[in-house]
Amino acid sequence: MDEIAGELHVSKKTIYKYFPSKEKLLEEICSDTSCEITDKVETIVEGNEDVVVKFVKLLNMHSNVTMNISEKWLNDLTIHAPQIKKNIDEMKNEQINKVLRKLLEQGKKENLIENFPTPIIIKVFNTALVSVLNPEFLINNKFSLQNAFKITYEMLLNGILTKSGKEKFKKTKALLAKEIKL
Repeated sequence: MDEIAGELHVSKKTIYKYFPSKEKLLEEICSDTSCEITDKVETIVEGNEDVVVKFVKLLNMHSNVTMNISEKWLNDLTIHAPQIKKNIDEMKNEQINKVLRKLLEQGKKENLIENFPTPIIIKVFNTALVSVLNPEFLINNKFSLQNAFKITYEMLLNGILTKSGKEKFKKTKALLAKEIKL
């Protein structure tokens, strides 16, 4: 709270006037961030592009978001506010499942995604990302959150794309890399 008050150039008393506890402040920050991310994801998913462009835009968006989140912050959240972390994870998993289901069906119709069973693809994505993005794995293997996500996401995506989907992915990634850093 001292750091936050110092950054904002206000007293801790002023912060506590609006947020009765550290937990309430943290909940508000997490809720606001989640809404912002959800809006960005929905804009991409509801766009008119093909599924490969959408997957690349989601990868770029995620890379930009994770650049602003430190592993230390995530670790502190896990230790000091486990219920908030649990709520974030549940909401994130629900959104990922919904978005993946929609994109996979679109990609299958466009013949850019292999016709593997959607529930299996979603389970593989979720399991892989949860395993790779846990703080212990990241620290022990010296990966940043951003880099571990990017590598895992690209491996999984390349595994489900058709031949034409893979070619499009390679081209789209190169084109959109100029738009947003990869």
